[in-house]
Amino acid sequence: MPESPAAPALHGIRVLDLSRVLAGPSCGQLLGDLGAEVIKVEDLSGDENRRWAPVVDGRGANFFSANRGKRGLTLNLKSRKGQELLERLVARSDVLIENFPPPTAERLGLSHARLIGLNPRLIHVSITGYGSRGPLKDRPGYDNMLQAFSGMMAMTGEHDRGPARLGPSLIDLGTGMMAATATCAALTARAEGRAQGQHVEVSLLQTAIAMLGYHLTAWTMAGKLPERSGSAVWHIVPYQAFQTADGWLMAGATNDDAWRRMSTILDVPALADHPDYSTAVARSANRPALIALLEPIWRRRTTENWIALLEAAKVPCSPIFDIAQALDHPQVKAMDMVIEVPDGRGGTLKLCGVPFSMSATPPVAGGRPPDLGEHTDEILTQELGLAAEEIAALKAEGVV
Repeated sequence: MPESPAAPALHGIRVLDLSRVLAGPSCGQLLGDLGAEVIKVEDLSGDENRRWAPVVDGRGANFFSANRGKRGLTLNLKSRKGQELLERLVARSDVLIENFPPPTAERLGLSHARLIGLNPRLIHVSITGYGSRGPLKDRPGYDNMLQAFSGMMAMTGEHDRGPARLGPSLIDLGTGMMAATATCAALTARAEGRAQGQHVEVSLLQTAIAMLGYHLTAWTMAGKLPERSGSAVWHIVPYQAFQTADGWLMAGATNDDAWRRMSTILDVPALADHPDYSTAVARSANRPALIALLEPIWRRRTTENWIALLEAAKVPCSPIFDIAQALDHPQVKAMDMVIEVPDGRGGTLKLCGVPFSMSATPPVAGGRPPDLGEHTDEILTQELGLAAEEIAALKAEGVV
């Protein structure tokens, strides 16, 4: 008989998530997927992305993308009693996530010195825009601004038009992943006795620079700056979107052998050994001429026809889907990347599933994100032992 899976990897870990918008909340959601108990702490007006469009029945889609599986608590950190409640919650927590600019964090009682003094075993996760050092350390960070600052936007878009942003907020989400990874490492070091609590610092700037990947070393090693080339990759040609008879596809000759197979499928075998196109370096140097030759050929068949031919020849390819088509694909469904959870109002919600699996300590997809302050009474009663009349008084004073 196979062994039953154990509890999730972070079972028993308590997380206070005081972060807002996307990077920090996505970190908290990932820790929750790993089994941590996550309390989402908001001020009385709520996380601002609750109000960002689209809003359906009073619930913001942006907020619902990054707060699955959490319990919700409202807390006025600008009040003395709010700070007292924070102290008690910090003392009981393993991890605290915040993404305020450093001066704001200090004003709200979230300096590392104070937090580690309250709980020496606390993993304090700070997420900033530009990092904790340097001339921009106090500047707020936004995904679009870091796309612009890091060089990403300069390389994105069509060559004859201006810079463009990446569609998803990849820097925000990537920073959440970096923060979750570093948090798990800090928890491991604590569990093994190599450290107690510590300060984990991540920033949108560091994530953005790290995500430049080979573009960074292309510059530092060869002085090569990527040009805007739309869907194409400047150093692999052809490797881009092509218009077909009924839509679009992505196809790529990722090496010289794949280029020969693609040339055969496109019925232009002479191009395979043409001196201008036979090698990756030559194709890159002669990209405009080659693409001009290929574009009318792709328009002769449908996307489905081309995909069948390319896949049979083991040439990398994909139909270009919109989000609705992608989420409806059987492969996405097979990987459980869209889950249904009760919406708390008699219906169901479709949310993003957990983006990884673990055989021995499987992750858990949490329920719907909390409504504002939904679990305030429950948390104050169960976690801090407050009586109903004490909670009522705190609400009357605008503390919770």
